[in-house]
Amino acid sequence: MNERTITSLHATKTGKISTKWESYLPYYDRLFGSLQACRISLLEIGVQNGGSLETWSEYFQAGQHFVGCDIDATCGLLAFDDPRISVVVGDINAPLTFLEISSISPAFDIIIDDGSHMSADILRSFMTYFPMVKPGGLYIVEDAHSLYLDHYGGGILNESGACSFFKKLVDIIGFQFWSGQMSIATYLRTFFPFQSIPDFILEGWIESIEFRNSIITINKSLVPGHEKLGMALVSGCCKL
Repeated sequence: MNERTITSLHATKTGKISTKWESYLPYYDRLFGSLQACRISLLEIGVQNGGSLETWSEYFQAGQHFVGCDIDATCGLLAFDDPRISVVVGDINAPLTFLEISSISPAFDIIIDDGSHMSADILRSFMTYFPMVKPGGLYIVEDAHSLYLDHYGGGILNESGACSFFKKLVDIIGFQFWSGQMSIATYLRTFFPFQSIPDFILEGWIESIEFRNSIITINKSLVPGHEKLGMALVSGCCKL
C-alpha cells in the first residue's frame, strides 16, 4: 500500500509552511491518485511560503515541473532542494509573466488557483491559463468561498462574478440540448462582448465541473466538442 498521500505528507511536513483546509486533503488524494506516478507538470497560482510546492513535488515523484507564481517579490527569495520547482514572481495575468511561465512548461496537467481570490482575477486567470491545461487535465480554484464575499468582488447575488460564471459553464456542458434556443455568445453576454467568447468555450473543451465547499474543479476534455453524450447503447434481449 502506498502511504505517500497528500494527507500524510501535509500532516508530517517539516519544511516550508503550507496551509490547506482539512477537507482539501482527502479530496486531492482521490482526485490526483491516478496521476501520482505520471510525469506531470503543475502550476500553482499563489506561492506564499512555498510549502505546498514541496508537497506536490514529494507526492508526484515522477513529475517534471512544479511552477509557482506569486506577485509578492519576497517569494523570489525562496530556495528549494528540488530542481523541478520553479518560482515566477509577477502578476499571473501580466503578459510577461505568462511568457516566463510558458518558457518553463508550455502545458500543465494540473493548475491550481490559490492566488488573490478576487473574483475578477480568478476569471482572468481562468481565461488565460485554462488553454494551457493538457487534454484530460484539471483546473482547480481553491478557497472558492471568497466568491461569495463582497470584499473579494463576489457575492451570492453577483451575476457578473466568477461563481456565476462557473455555474453558467455547467450549462455549456449541455449545450447540445439547447443549442437551438440561443448561442453561447448570447448566453454568456454578461461576461463577454459578442465575438469575443474564448475559443476553448466555443469548441467544447469543458468536460465537467465539480463544486465542493470552497473548491471548484474544471476537467478538460480529451477531445473538444459539444456532443458529449454519445450513442444510446442497448443491451439485453427481453422487452415488455
